[in-house]
Amino acid sequence: AQVWFARVALAELRRRSSSKRRSFLSCAKMQAPGGTVPQVGHIILPQGYARLGTAPKPAVPTTAGLSTGAFPTATFSQNFLAGGPTAGSTMRAATPAWSPPMAPSSDMVGEMRQAVKSTDWRQLYLEKKTKFLVGGGWSADEQRCSLLQTLSAISGARRVLEIGQCCGVATLAMAEALPADSTVVTLEIDPYLADFAKQFWARSEHGHKIRSVVGPAMDYLQSPDARQDGPFDLVVIDADKDGIWDYWCALKEGLLSQRATVIVDTTPYKGQPPDRYVKYHAEQSFENNSGQAAIENALERFKQEPVSMATFAGVTVLYPKAQ
Repeated sequence: AQVWFARVALAELRRRSSSKRRSFLSCAKMQAPGGTVPQVGHIILPQGYARLGTAPKPAVPTTAGLSTGAFPTATFSQNFLAGGPTAGSTMRAATPAWSPPMAPSSDMVGEMRQAVKSTDWRQLYLEKKTKFLVGGGWSADEQRCSLLQTLSAISGARRVLEIGQCCGVATLAMAEALPADSTVVTLEIDPYLADFAKQFWARSEHGHKIRSVVGPAMDYLQSPDARQDGPFDLVVIDADKDGIWDYWCALKEGLLSQRATVIVDTTPYKGQPPDRYVKYHAEQSFENNSGQAAIENALERFKQEPVSMATFAGVTVLYPKAQ
């Protein structure tokens, strides 16, 4: 008897399922006048079935849009970091894309960081080989390198501009996260620091992506070379804090792509106070004038610009809106 009741129940379930499916197919095939999809209130009826005389749409693979790799948010349709701005909208359109697995920074990045720490920068400064006194802790740490690599990967950048190379650790870290056909143009005012970094880049398989430009950043930004190298998809501003706003104004003059991301370092000057402050016991004065006022001024002015802003981990990320 139990087997008989089970068979009857199974048959009834199949009958009901078949009835619901026929009803669903009937609704799905309905078409309103003019070929529009009929709506019931806010509900749009299914349109996955072809009308008579039309070819069916190609099936979407079941794996389409899946999150893959070390940066899975790159495949999220609502991820505003993953695409460029949409015209007439403050939202950033995102196109699902495969996010390649990313390994931690290479041993070469770590070797560069260690070399910066072990170099006698004070002696180099006294010998007038460097233009200013560099601190052993000025190189980008693991957290900063990982942050720049993540933003480089999810922005889909191909052309990157770094204003303020310093020791070149962050430069190489970004190059490692970029595709093989990408270019990183890095600006450095001190020739010694530029040469210091090149000896490590030359030993990296990603060094060919980097091109160093020595001289004042504004000279390059206002030159034809910048127009030829740009427009840039990703820009990192990590130079003198008093120049943040001027760099931004120069970038707005045709040097940013439609999907550009601009990263502004918002930490005060790194390292120890200059000798003249130490000599006269004015270390606190240096701390008060370490660029914090210029940073705050730039951030206030950015609020008046057509950009979206996000501040975290010692940086402010700007997403220019479509004009």
